[in-house]
Amino acid sequence: MSNLPVYAHRGAALKTVENSMKAFKRAVKLGVDGIELDLQLSADGVPFVTHDIDFFRLAGNKRRITDMLAEEVLQLKLGRVFYRKFFYSRVVTFDEFIQFVAPLGIKLNVELKESFLGKNEKIQEVVEKASIISDVHFSSFEFSVLQTIHTMKIGAQTAFIGKKNSDWDYVLSIKEIDAIHFNKKFYDTDLMKRVWDAGFPMRFYNIKGNEKYIQNPHESVIGWITDYPEKVLQQQMRKRL
Repeated sequence: MSNLPVYAHRGAALKTVENSMKAFKRAVKLGVDGIELDLQLSADGVPFVTHDIDFFRLAGNKRRITDMLAEEVLQLKLGRVFYRKFFYSRVVTFDEFIQFVAPLGIKLNVELKESFLGKNEKIQEVVEKASIISDVHFSSFEFSVLQTIHTMKIGAQTAFIGKKNSDWDYVLSIKEIDAIHFNKKFYDTDLMKRVWDAGFPMRFYNIKGNEKYIQNPHESVIGWITDYPEKVLQQQMRKRL
């Protein structure tokens, strides 16, 4: 029976606003092993826990976070249109999140988004702030972001989020990367086999909890990233729901 780490994607967000403190608290309550979160930078360089470059989807606001000061971001009300009036969530700063999660001993997958491109000092700042977490790795679609982390020479764990059209000859030649993250559609494909043959373990995201391979995964898999942590934990027979 598999007992791989289960990461709650953007927190346990099905019944709460993604990347919100409510979502993170719910994930902890469910007993997940880890939390996956996204970071973007405001115009004044404050790292916030949010996925999109703008807030249209979550707050009905089309402004890009890179054009907003931190104090403006903190005024936003997140959630579905009706609920924003009464039961809204706010955007969490990375500092707030670290303060919350540090005492819990939980694993972290910190995804650095496109606003970190070319912001080497800010990348280093985030990595240093997260160093109080005993088990943390940094993932990104942006290879240069991971390269900046490698140059810090502090042994921070990294994961490249791969796509079919990624330059795999180049990616697999960079031995500093510790893992590859894939959408589950790449599970049991030739690309998965190629990555494993090159010596890279993998975590898979977009896991629904009904995949048969969860109970008996390939030896290359080191974690699941999921919007359905309850179901994945149940598949692993670690939680009765």
